[in-house]
Amino acid sequence: MSELGRKHPIRVDIRVTASERDALSQEAMQRGITRQELLRARVLSEANQPAPIPEIKPVHYSKGRDSIDRAIAAVNRRYSIPSKQLEPLIFTIICALNAKA
Repeated sequence: MSELGRKHPIRVDIRVTASERDALSQEAMQRGITRQELLRARVLSEANQPAPIPEIKPVHYSKGRDSIDRAIAAVNRRYSIPSKQLEPLIFTIICALNAKA
């Protein structure tokens, strides 16, 4: 195959463990890019310089009662637990997830 006209003509393979691959995939997904783009940015960055990759996009949950109601409905559908028993549990989980470490 001719290398003329190819943007990235040379293929470089690396070997990583399954857990390393999963971590790279998750980080790339959070940044909204492919794993290949993430690795390329890291490999081609200057020494002691941060890789030119997009910042991680934070996940925003909607404010108000709708997200709580959706969580309660989802758990209730799967486990058939009354909403009155689920509500304090869901509140506790949401507070724990939002707590600053």
